[in-house]
Amino acid sequence: MKKEDFQNHLNKVREDLVSELNTLRTGRATAAIIEGILVEAYPGSAPLPLNEVGTVSIPDSQSILISPWDKSILGKIEDGIRKSGRGLNPVNEGDAIRIPVPTLTEATRKEKTKEVSKMVEDAKIKVRTVRHNAISSVEEQEDNKVLTEDELYREKESIDKLVKSMNEVLDELGAKKSQELMQI
Repeated sequence: MKKEDFQNHLNKVREDLVSELNTLRTGRATAAIIEGILVEAYPGSAPLPLNEVGTVSIPDSQSILISPWDKSILGKIEDGIRKSGRGLNPVNEGDAIRIPVPTLTEATRKEKTKEVSKMVEDAKIKVRTVRHNAISSVEEQEDNKVLTEDELYREKESIDKLVKSMNEVLDELGAKKSQELMQI
Protein backbone atom coordinates (compact mmCIF):
# COMPACT_ATOMS: atom_id res chain seq x y z
CA MET A 1 0.00 0.00 0.00
CA LYS A 2 1.41 3.36 -1.00
CA LYS A 3 1.74 6.10 1.58
CA GLU A 4 -0.78 8.28 -0.32
CA ASP A 5 -3.33 5.43 -0.34
CA PHE A 6 -2.80 4.89 3.38
CA GLN A 7 -3.31 8.60 4.07
CA ASN A 8 -6.42 8.64 1.84
CA HIS A 9 -7.89 5.70 3.78
CA LEU A 10 -7.26 7.49 7.07
CA ASN A 11 -8.83 10.70 5.72
CA LYS A 12 -11.87 8.72 4.57
CA VAL A 13 -12.33 7.32 8.09
CA ARG A 14 -12.15 10.88 9.50
CA GLU A 15 -14.63 12.22 6.93
CA ASP A 16 -17.03 9.37 7.64
CA LEU A 17 -16.88 10.11 11.37
CA VAL A 18 -17.51 13.82 10.78
CA SER A 19 -20.59 13.12 8.65
CA GLU A 20 -21.85 10.55 11.17
CA LEU A 21 -21.41 13.01 14.05
CA ASN A 22 -23.24 15.70 12.08
CA THR A 23 -26.37 13.53 11.93
CA LEU A 24 -26.65 13.56 15.74
CA ARG A 25 -29.29 15.91 17.04
CA THR A 26 -27.88 18.51 19.44
CA GLY A 27 -31.00 20.54 20.19
CA ARG A 28 -30.22 23.00 17.42
CA ALA A 29 -31.60 22.62 13.93
CA THR A 30 -29.16 21.72 11.16
CA ALA A 31 -29.78 20.16 7.77
CA ALA A 32 -27.36 17.36 8.71
CA ILE A 33 -29.96 15.98 11.14
CA ILE A 34 -32.12 14.82 8.25
CA GLU A 35 -29.26 13.84 5.96
CA GLY A 36 -29.65 10.28 4.76
CA ILE A 37 -33.40 10.07 5.38
CA LEU A 38 -34.98 8.40 2.36
CA VAL A 39 -38.52 8.98 1.05
CA GLU A 40 -40.45 6.56 -1.13
CA ALA A 41 -41.86 9.44 -3.15
CA TYR A 42 -43.22 7.62 -6.18
CA PRO A 43 -44.41 4.01 -6.56
CA GLY A 44 -41.96 1.85 -8.48
CA SER A 45 -39.04 4.23 -8.08
CA ALA A 46 -36.08 4.03 -5.74
CA PRO A 47 -36.32 5.93 -2.44
CA LEU A 48 -34.97 9.47 -2.70
CA PRO A 49 -33.04 11.53 -0.13
CA LEU A 50 -35.00 14.47 1.33
CA ASN A 51 -32.78 17.04 -0.35
CA GLU A 52 -33.76 15.58 -3.75
CA VAL A 53 -37.52 15.96 -3.26
CA GLY A 54 -37.55 19.55 -2.06
CA THR A 55 -35.76 22.51 -0.56
CA VAL A 56 -34.41 22.09 2.96
CA SER A 57 -34.05 25.28 4.99
CA ILE A 58 -33.48 26.30 8.61
CA PRO A 59 -35.90 29.18 9.35
CA ASP A 60 -34.83 29.36 13.01
CA SER A 61 -32.60 27.51 15.48
CA GLN A 62 -35.37 25.15 16.57
CA SER A 63 -36.91 23.96 13.28
CA ILE A 64 -36.19 22.57 9.83
CA LEU A 65 -38.48 23.38 6.90
CA ILE A 66 -38.83 21.11 3.87
CA SER A 67 -40.65 22.60 0.89
CA PRO A 68 -41.24 19.80 -1.65
CA TRP A 69 -41.29 20.59 -5.34
CA ASP A 70 -44.24 18.21 -5.75
CA LYS A 71 -46.84 18.96 -3.07
CA SER A 72 -48.56 15.58 -3.66
CA ILE A 73 -45.77 13.78 -1.77
CA LEU A 74 -46.07 15.76 1.49
CA GLY A 75 -47.55 12.74 3.30
CA LYS A 76 -44.81 10.45 2.03
CA ILE A 77 -42.12 12.86 3.22
CA GLU A 78 -43.81 12.98 6.63
CA ASP A 79 -43.90 9.14 6.77
CA GLY A 80 -40.24 8.87 5.73
CA ILE A 81 -39.17 11.23 8.52
CA ARG A 82 -41.24 9.40 11.15
CA LYS A 83 -39.89 6.00 10.05
CA SER A 84 -36.27 7.20 10.07
CA GLY A 85 -35.83 6.36 13.75
CA ARG A 86 -34.31 9.75 14.57
CA GLY A 87 -36.99 10.80 17.05
CA LEU A 88 -38.28 13.61 14.84
CA ASN A 89 -41.97 14.55 14.70
CA PRO A 90 -42.76 16.35 11.42
CA VAL A 91 -45.71 18.71 11.08
CA ASN A 92 -47.53 18.93 7.74
CA GLU A 93 -48.32 22.62 7.10
CA GLY A 94 -50.17 22.03 3.83
CA ASP A 95 -47.42 23.22 1.50
CA ALA A 96 -44.34 22.30 3.53
CA ILE A 97 -43.14 20.03 6.32
CA ARG A 98 -41.84 21.66 9.49
CA ILE A 99 -39.69 19.57 11.81
CA PRO A 100 -39.43 21.04 15.29
CA VAL A 101 -36.11 20.21 16.93
CA PRO A 102 -36.78 20.04 20.66
CA THR A 103 -34.08 20.84 23.17
CA LEU A 104 -32.49 17.75 24.65
CA THR A 105 -32.99 16.67 28.24
CA GLU A 106 -29.98 16.03 30.49
CA ALA A 107 -30.48 12.26 30.23
CA THR A 108 -30.74 12.42 26.43
CA ARG A 109 -27.59 14.52 26.25
CA LYS A 110 -25.67 11.95 28.29
CA GLU A 111 -27.02 9.14 26.10
CA LYS A 112 -25.94 11.02 22.97
CA THR A 113 -22.42 11.48 24.35
CA LYS A 114 -22.26 7.69 24.78
CA GLU A 115 -23.25 7.38 21.11
CA VAL A 116 -20.44 9.79 20.20
CA SER A 117 -17.94 7.66 22.14
CA LYS A 118 -19.11 4.55 20.29
CA MET A 119 -18.82 6.30 16.92
CA VAL A 120 -15.28 7.42 17.74
CA GLU A 121 -14.33 3.92 18.89
CA ASP A 122 -15.76 2.42 15.67
CA ALA A 123 -13.69 4.90 13.66
CA LYS A 124 -10.57 3.90 15.61
CA ILE A 125 -11.28 0.26 14.81
CA LYS A 126 -11.37 1.19 11.11
CA VAL A 127 -8.05 3.00 11.54
CA ARG A 128 -6.55 -0.11 13.14
CA THR A 129 -7.76 -2.18 10.19
CA VAL A 130 -6.16 0.25 7.74
CA ARG A 131 -2.96 0.14 9.82
CA HIS A 132 -2.95 -3.67 9.78
CA ASN A 133 -3.37 -3.70 6.00
CA ALA A 134 -0.57 -1.16 5.52
CA ILE A 135 1.83 -3.06 7.77
CA SER A 136 1.00 -6.33 6.00
CA SER A 137 1.76 -4.61 2.72
CA VAL A 138 5.19 -3.35 3.80
CA GLU A 139 6.04 -6.71 5.40
CA GLU A 140 5.17 -8.38 2.11
CA GLN A 141 7.49 -5.94 0.32
CA GLU A 142 10.25 -6.87 2.74
CA ASP A 143 9.58 -10.58 2.15
CA ASN A 144 9.87 -9.95 -1.61
CA LYS A 145 13.19 -8.13 -1.04
CA VAL A 146 11.76 -4.80 -2.23
CA LEU A 147 12.49 -3.25 1.17
CA THR A 148 15.40 -3.84 3.52
CA GLU A 149 14.84 -4.59 7.19
CA ASP A 150 15.79 -1.00 8.11
CA GLU A 151 13.34 0.42 5.55
CA LEU A 152 10.64 -1.88 6.92
CA TYR A 153 11.27 -0.55 10.42
CA ARG A 154 11.11 3.07 9.19
CA GLU A 155 7.89 2.40 7.25
CA LYS A 156 6.25 0.81 10.29
CA GLU A 157 7.33 3.78 12.41
CA SER A 158 5.89 6.18 9.84
CA ILE A 159 2.61 4.25 9.72
CA ASP A 160 2.33 4.26 13.51
CA LYS A 161 2.97 8.03 13.66
CA LEU A 162 0.16 8.66 11.17
CA VAL A 163 -2.17 6.32 13.06
CA LYS A 164 -1.41 8.04 16.38
CA SER A 165 -2.02 11.43 14.78
CA MET A 166 -5.34 10.28 13.26
CA ASN A 167 -6.50 8.79 16.58
CA GLU A 168 -5.84 12.14 18.25
CA VAL A 169 -7.90 13.88 15.56
CA LEU A 170 -10.75 11.39 16.05
CA ASP A 171 -10.66 11.88 19.84
CA GLU A 172 -10.71 15.66 19.32
CA LEU A 173 -13.74 15.42 17.02
CA GLY A 174 -15.56 13.26 19.56
CA ALA A 175 -14.72 15.59 22.45
CA LYS A 176 -15.88 18.61 20.46
CA LYS A 177 -19.21 16.95 19.61
CA SER A 178 -19.70 15.77 23.22
CA GLN A 179 -19.06 19.31 24.45
CA GLU A 180 -21.56 20.65 21.89
CA LEU A 181 -24.13 18.11 23.10
CA MET A 182 -23.70 19.06 26.75
CA GLN A 183 -24.21 22.79 26.12
CA ILE A 184 -27.68 24.01 26.95
